[in-house]
Amino acid sequence: MQYRVRNGTALIATTSSKSYTVTGLSPNTAYTLSVTAYNGLRESESKSISVLTRGIRIRVPTTLTVGSTANATYLEYPLGIVPIGTEPSGFFGGGNRKTLPVKVVSVSNGISTLEITSEFSNFPDNQLMQKLDDGSFGVFNGVKAIYFKN
Repeated sequence: MQYRVRNGTALIATTSSKSYTVTGLSPNTAYTLSVTAYNGLRESESKSISVLTRGIRIRVPTTLTVGSTANATYLEYPLGIVPIGTEPSGFFGGGNRKTLPVKVVSVSNGISTLEITSEFSNFPDNQLMQKLDDGSFGVFNGVKAIYFKN
């Protein structure tokens, strides 16, 4: 017996195992996954489930209220002349600026976890922000940065 796994109408796997891990999913995106049994001659009726993946999460070393919402700012510094976070005010301001809506999903040991609630996928998950000199927080990945001010 084989099982066919689909994302919408697209076949993503045929397996003989009764379990399958779907990979390559995007953050904060809705998917409809289905499975059918196939015996080599015919396929069973499909069984489906609709899921919404969670957004990218960032951790902030401060205590915030669970369930509250705010905005973070995403920037890219394509010139890379000075390290992100140390550039003089107005030096090059960053490119690809995006306002990211965030929601506080948990707080533990003085660290709040913020989940980005848009389909943003341009940053690693579960990064810990640093407190900056101006009292805001920032997390950096190469020439990319996310800033948060409480």
